[in-house]
Amino acid sequence: MTQQRGEEFFTQTFEEFKILNYYFQIPSDWARGFNEMLMVSIIIYRQISPEIEVSIGLLCKKFAEMMQSTEDIFTGFYRNEVSNYEKDDKARIMKNEPIIKEGINDLYWETLEETKKKSEEQKLTQIENDRYIFESLEEISAGLKIISEEIESSESNIKTNPNVKNSISNLKRIINDLFEGFIEKMTMLDLEEENDILSSNDESDIDIQERKQELLKVLKEEVTEEEEKEEEDKEEKE
Repeated sequence: MTQQRGEEFFTQTFEEFKILNYYFQIPSDWARGFNEMLMVSIIIYRQISPEIEVSIGLLCKKFAEMMQSTEDIFTGFYRNEVSNYEKDDKARIMKNEPIIKEGINDLYWETLEETKKKSEEQKLTQIENDRYIFESLEEISAGLKIISEEIESSESNIKTNPNVKNSISNLKRIINDLFEGFIEKMTMLDLEEENDILSSNDESDIDIQERKQELLKVLKEEVTEEEEKEEEDKEEKE
């Protein structure tokens, strides 16, 4: 706390504990330097996503702004020394201590509600993404089956067979949509920058293109093998 130079939100991790801290100051007539140094800390007994961290940070900032804008609020921190003050100051202390406690209580419940809401949103998003990928893989499987059937039933050269060409083209479209659609969904959630699952840098783009090319290469090899097999069968018949 004493190492913080200005208002700041920072986190600490100890094994399964996640500690979120917000350091700030409020004006004070009684403190050295005329500022009370304060820090609110929230301990969560599990790891959380960067998105939840950001939400909690905003709630802490809101709490700090409430404290900074409430006149005389600093007196509420002197409850343990109340006997050392005159009657009027004692009244100020007793008046403001409950305001501080109420603010902390509100922050606690807002944090619980926000964490629960964000967690549910992430679960729903994950389900949606899983379903999207599953459906796309089903389409790819169906496309491969169609190509295989068309190769087996083809009486002409596979390279010139329009049905095979169209099916392969359609399969490429599904693969592109799978990658591009998934990247778009992740971008909408700002997950690239927040938890580095995906990155918008050139290195990530190259990796995506390489994976797409690898899959297309497998498809091409399958078609080539079927074509070679067909040629061998024709030669044997001749």
